[in-house]
Amino acid sequence: MTNEPTIEHRDEQPYVAIRTRVKMSDIPAVLPPLVPQIIHWLDQHHVVQAGPVFFRYLLFDHEDHLLVDVGVPTQLPLQVHGRVVAGSFPAASYVTVTYKGDYRHLKDVHMGLESWMKEKGLREGTQHVEGAEYAARTEFYITDPDEVKDPQEWRTDVTILLAEK
Repeated sequence: MTNEPTIEHRDEQPYVAIRTRVKMSDIPAVLPPLVPQIIHWLDQHHVVQAGPVFFRYLLFDHEDHLLVDVGVPTQLPLQVHGRVVAGSFPAASYVTVTYKGDYRHLKDVHMGLESWMKEKGLREGTQHVEGAEYAARTEFYITDPDEVKDPQEWRTDVTILLAEK
């Protein structure tokens, strides 16, 4: 189940994440174990989480691999080193749809949102960071599956950065 997509302007939002390259078919095995690792990093560094855990899909290559940030929003930009990276969602307009259900169907949600954007004449934007163009297509996991056991009750906000007109 999804709601009707909405468009809203958002202020810049800093975050910290673990960046990894993953094959699309390996997402369920590779990305979720990174969530407790980034939460542990926050605890170790006394950083307050300023929003839900997310997977931000940065790049997709022709070999079915993705570059993904598994992260959490922070109140302020941070200086980091090692495996954890600092990033931000740019101040811009985003299209968002809320999906309620099992994560296995999120690909369909993305495809539906792409179709909706095409019908409305909207294009996906990119963010230029350190010499590379990155997407800001993100799944924000509003419901914690450790707290809510029924996958049909899991809520995920799928957002896509919109290109400037």
